[in-house]
Amino acid sequence: KIGTREIPVSASYDVGGSGLAALLENMESARKRLMDDPLEILLIEDDADTRANMCDILSLDGHRVITAGSARQARTLLKENAVSVILLDRKLPDGTAEELLPEFRHQHPESDIIVVTGFADLDGTIAALRYGAADYILKPVNADALRASLQRILDRRRILRALHREHQFAERILQTAEAVVLVLDLNGRVLHVNPHLSRIAGWTADEIAGSDWFESCVPDEGRAALRDVCERAAAGNETRGIIGRILTKKGRTRQIRWSHTALKDEQGAVNSVLAVGVDVTDLVGAQERALQSERLVAIGQTMTALAHESRNALQRIQASVDFLGLELEDNPNAERDLRSIERAADDLRGLLEEVRSYAAPINLDRTWCDLGGVWQSAWQLLAQSRSGRDAKLFEHIGDVDLTLHIDAVRLEQVFRNLFENSLAACEDPVRISVHCSETADQRGVEVTIHDNGPGLSVDQREKVFVPFFTTKSTGTGLGMAIVQRIVEAHGGTICIGKAATGGACFVINLPRT
Repeated sequence: KIGTREIPVSASYDVGGSGLAALLENMESARKRLMDDPLEILLIEDDADTRANMCDILSLDGHRVITAGSARQARTLLKENAVSVILLDRKLPDGTAEELLPEFRHQHPESDIIVVTGFADLDGTIAALRYGAADYILKPVNADALRASLQRILDRRRILRALHREHQFAERILQTAEAVVLVLDLNGRVLHVNPHLSRIAGWTADEIAGSDWFESCVPDEGRAALRDVCERAAAGNETRGIIGRILTKKGRTRQIRWSHTALKDEQGAVNSVLAVGVDVTDLVGAQERALQSERLVAIGQTMTALAHESRNALQRIQASVDFLGLELEDNPNAERDLRSIERAADDLRGLLEEVRSYAAPINLDRTWCDLGGVWQSAWQLLAQSRSGRDAKLFEHIGDVDLTLHIDAVRLEQVFRNLFENSLAACEDPVRISVHCSETADQRGVEVTIHDNGPGLSVDQREKVFVPFFTTKSTGTGLGMAIVQRIVEAHGGTICIGKAATGGACFVINLPRT
């Protein structure tokens, strides 16, 4: 049975019997597929017999059908029912398909429209398709042709649903993935970025959309290298495991491990670069701390033996200087040389003490203190160093509560080292400013120390906290490494800030307790 027609099939046919059976089997299979995914259909047909015949075919296939004999009746039904497919007779008593198609497409864009007509003219077909018809079938309606048309609509809807699911799935991944997903055009401008960048760096998609990624979000020292990696990816060379720094909105840096690949358009031409980055700042920090701990153990073991021998040697030097001083009281030149030897011994003793203090564990003696008083005390200790110089310290505290549970002596050493570096680097007039603000989580204080000196070179920015790195002719190069250890022992962080007016800038974050 096909629609309302019955066709006898006999195995005694010599020609086409098996072919007809196969045809009927395929038709039945198609009908079952339609029944598995029924459609809501509005049939608009003014001829009662045609309407009844088509309704039988559609109902047999499991579709839910409502019918209308005119355009006016169809409009009423469409207000009351959501339909997937509209079967529209080309010529109705109160309208034509060419007139109704734009109206129905505008008001019901989710519905597919199939035009049914008894006139097989090319112009009418083209007009119907131009106005948005999904298909165009002829009367008398062939059940197979109608099923095939509906099957195409169903297939397309299944594909669209699958694409929608895939899109939603991909969008959920992009929204929740703990990785930066970045799409750049071939000039490095931001086309798309997922929310994770905002979570780790503070930049929103709207803030950096269309901007040059490398100029806006990559530090000067790593900009050329990362841009080169992106250009190589655009040329077809995928890259993986490239670690580079990005700037946060507050001027800090985070280390990201990047992978890059080229994206192509429909013609196969590269039009953008996809960069996926994982924040490895904490991992790199942990690795560096582990390496530092190993170094500290080695330094500590060395210092245990060295300190004993050095202390004995320095004591012998001091004793000899004292005895010679008594014997050479009447020899001013010799006394001057002795004082020089004594100062050299003191310098050596200071260097050994600095190395020992760096290697030794930091045990904090915490009390509730005013942090402002700590840096003011450090500034006063440098009164002799800045004597005769035009050097001033400016404080910008606002209404920030600076009461913290800290080791005041240790943090005084931190501020003293920072102030000493500024005094050494800056020419008069020296201007050092201290700005305070609450941390983002309101659980601590952020202190920014900024001077008006020449600032830090690329090499200095990369190595400023590396033990034994120094640009001075004297010293161990442990000052900033000790500063970092003291701050981290308090559960805080110290990093290089971004100064808008030049000069060196350091940002310290300290928890209240």
